[in-house]
Amino acid sequence: MKILLGLTISFVLVTAGVTLECEVCTSVGTSCSGRMETCPADKDTCVIIVTESTMHGMQIPTVVKTCESSKNCKFGPQYMHFGRGQAFKTAFTCCVGDACRTATPQLPPVITKPNGKRCPACYSWFSGTCDQDETVDCVGEENDCLNVAATVTYGPSVINTAQKGCATKGFCVDLNVGEFSTMGFQSLIKRAECTPASAIA
Repeated sequence: MKILLGLTISFVLVTAGVTLECEVCTSVGTSCSGRMETCPADKDTCVIIVTESTMHGMQIPTVVKTCESSKNCKFGPQYMHFGRGQAFKTAFTCCVGDACRTATPQLPPVITKPNGKRCPACYSWFSGTCDQDETVDCVGEENDCLNVAATVTYGPSVINTAQKGCATKGFCVDLNVGEFSTMGFQSLIKRAECTPASAIA
């Protein structure tokens, strides 16, 4: 339901006559199991994504296993935060075949040291717009300002989200307006912008 972008993935070469299969599942917590699925042609590696979302001081871990593109392999752990206790961090483990069964991805460490930059910040779950006017100090490698608005549909549930805040580079890669689906979630991204964070005066 969040922006599952900025993946860190190891890669495997898929040649003619060879298909890649990955376990596909999602769960609250740090482990899940699911069926093996054949990956589409543009997804050439398996990935295990562990995420921790912080909402009003409560940490919610989730895990996703799926197919992905190896072009995202260069990115390490990713961070975002939006002020008012809303934050998001994620890490990815690349694997193929038996290696996926023994991989144990770990959540990135907490980073709190400001880096001298800041961004406009807000987080809205339902209205799709942000009514507060505030800024947040960026930390660690958060060098970009993220500005996203999306409609997320899961079964009968429809949520309009708006997010502004500091983000690491991986969350801005392939961030585009348009529709995509993953793990049963249908997302329509209406606004997708990343700009360099400004230095604190």
